[in-house]
Amino acid sequence: MNVPIELPDHLTQFVDQRTKEGGYANPGEFIIALVAAANKQQGEIEQALMAGISSGAAEPWTDTEWQAIKERVVSKSVK
Repeated sequence: MNVPIELPDHLTQFVDQRTKEGGYANPGEFIIALVAAANKQQGEIEQALMAGISSGAAEPWTDTEWQAIKERVVSKSVK
């Protein structure tokens, strides 16, 4: 399938730069790689959602679990 697209100048420059930096033969190869990566990511998200759905009923977190999460977040933001 051939899909002609028009990009604004700033995106054309971005695609040209990434094509050269990424070692792609042409901008089309770069766009194909982007679409393939998006497709893969979508599949991974769907798999994670299905795993969550099939894992059973959700259980509320305890105050201790919430506190542990808060501490991890704070410790990461301080670094």
